[in-house]
Amino acid sequence: MSTTTDETRSGQLDIETIREFLMRNPDFVREDAELFARVTESPSTEGVIDIGNAAREKLVGELRQYKALNEGIVETARANLAIQSQIHAAVLGLLEVDSLAGLDRKISSRLTGALGVDVCRVLIEGHAPLKSAESILGASEGMVSSVMGERVELLGPVDAERAHEIYGQQGARMRSQAIVRLDFHGHDGLFALAARDPHLFQFGQGTELLNFLARVTERLIVQWMHQR
Repeated sequence: MSTTTDETRSGQLDIETIREFLMRNPDFVREDAELFARVTESPSTEGVIDIGNAAREKLVGELRQYKALNEGIVETARANLAIQSQIHAAVLGLLEVDSLAGLDRKISSRLTGALGVDVCRVLIEGHAPLKSAESILGASEGMVSSVMGERVELLGPVDAERAHEIYGQQGARMRSQAIVRLDFHGHDGLFALAARDPHLFQFGQGTELLNFLARVTERLIVQWMHQR
């Protein structure tokens, strides 16, 4: 007799605990689409349209869409934070250099590695600041306007006809690119990134961080050009 009573009390206690939890967390059921559907389910009558059930199914569908959207926003935020960290690390690396030649080497090695790209080039119209360089190179007059038109930035597939002019011997293997127009105090220029991955750079991607990196590089080069 006492055992049955204890079991009954235990069952009542569990129910009370569950009820108390749900009262403290009213969104718990609503945020769980499957549980919400089960709790709000009502027996249907044959031959009768259950409007309430249809409304519940619609709400469950909306909850699922909201959950998927929320997860997508979280993933995008995480990806943006990762990219931001990469850019900040790359900029700090560039600020460590003590010469234009050092900056050239840093761009061709550490910067490309930090950004996960295959080529990084800085091209300056009508001026080659270094006799021997890997990344900071001279370009022919009019080249920037020919590539960019009136645009300040360009993202998307690599133009096969321009690939060698911008990226040298590696140009034939590049499939996507991100280019920003630069101004070296009277000399037009380009900051160009390229990758073999055709999806790394695509039209419509945010360019704020890319522009920030390009402007930092531009100012560092101008600084060293004036000291030569």
